[in-house]
Amino acid sequence: MPIRSARICFASASAPSIPRRRSACSGARTGPGEYGICKEMSERKGDPADRLEVAGGQQPEGGPVVGLERNREARGDDRLRENAETFRELVSGIKDYAIYMLDRDGRIVSWNEGAERIKGYAAEDVLGKHLSIFYTREAASTGLPDWDLALAEREGRFEDEGLRVRKDGSTFWANVVITSLWDEQGGLRGFAKVTRDVTERRLDEERRAAEREREANQLREHAQRMADLEKAKGDFLNLASHELRGPLTVIAGYLSMFEDGTLEPDRLRDFIPLMSGKLRQMELLVQEMLETARLEAGRFELERQRFDVGEAVTRVASDFRWLAGEKHPIEISVPEQPIRVHADRARIETVVSNLLDNALKYSPNGGVISCLVAARAKQVFISVQDSGIGIARAELPRLFTRFGRIVNSSNSHIPGTGLGLYLSREIARQHGGEILVKTAPGRGSRFTLVLPREVDQE
Repeated sequence: MPIRSARICFASASAPSIPRRRSACSGARTGPGEYGICKEMSERKGDPADRLEVAGGQQPEGGPVVGLERNREARGDDRLRENAETFRELVSGIKDYAIYMLDRDGRIVSWNEGAERIKGYAAEDVLGKHLSIFYTREAASTGLPDWDLALAEREGRFEDEGLRVRKDGSTFWANVVITSLWDEQGGLRGFAKVTRDVTERRLDEERRAAEREREANQLREHAQRMADLEKAKGDFLNLASHELRGPLTVIAGYLSMFEDGTLEPDRLRDFIPLMSGKLRQMELLVQEMLETARLEAGRFELERQRFDVGEAVTRVASDFRWLAGEKHPIEISVPEQPIRVHADRARIETVVSNLLDNALKYSPNGGVISCLVAARAKQVFISVQDSGIGIARAELPRLFTRFGRIVNSSNSHIPGTGLGLYLSREIARQHGGEILVKTAPGRGSRFTLVLPREVDQE
């Protein structure tokens, strides 16, 4: 592009006398005691040197060169000042980073807007103070701030993440970079420090770590449950075979006695109730296994009907009288008026059978078994109470778990699969009810099935 002509003039009192004449470049006249220098800057290419012409054809020694050097230095200083000012404005305007300078002793000598936003201090609050005001009391007492500066001085740069303190006393996670600054002679001038608030990132990392740990715990718990379940299933198969073998052995024994003539055929009627009771035990065990399998497969469906609870309970209790014998008299108490519910009768009878079976098994010394039916406006209660060995409070959480037999020194000889109460509670909950328990060691137990009551729709 075109370059305009520029003229640089120097005046000197000691310059030699030069005849007056017009400058070839400007037309300005010069007189004794002064000289003029005209710098012509043309558009022609290829000659980078400045064209200098001095009036009278003479050129003072060093005059034009000194003037140009001074001009260049002045322009360079201006640019440096402009760049420095631009940099200061840039640093001052950064809001996401705290950028400030420290002297050799760690005292704050500059402060930007980002530092004020992150740390809460205005410039007048911190200038001249030691950087330890940003550390926790524990960290400052151990000399950590000066140690950070020592590392930065030795390595040239130090980076760390840790807790820092705001003016209001709150803490935040900070990423800190400290850079040492040196002069031309190799002396330490101070430090530049950049701080970034990484609290959100750290919290997010902690949340992800906690989630990973939670998932790992869930996997470990699941693996443990599966291992426990496999062991429980193995134990269950052993128990189930034993439970089935017992009634089968009794039935097979009586049949063999009739076959070999030990018992007369006309006495068969006397033993039919006993064998029927053993068959009912086997049926109950098989029913428990089938119902548990249906629950696990999600194929457990209720076949509801309206029926009198008192009548159903009386029928089940009567069947158990043959198993109970004189050692465990069963007392039944039901209201005179029918109490109707809308439920799956076969499964409600399964629950009552389980409760009666447990009452007999866990009362090894005998005693009365009470079976009570009662009702309120919205609920029906079926309670089975014994005077047996009872259950300790600490063992209650396992009471309704699958295969959760409670085995101790007082009941280890009592057979069972650990499915009865688990299945009974699930049946109750499928009906919108629950099973309640009240028990104490040596004082027996009372289990109560609670069902919603429906008014007759007839």
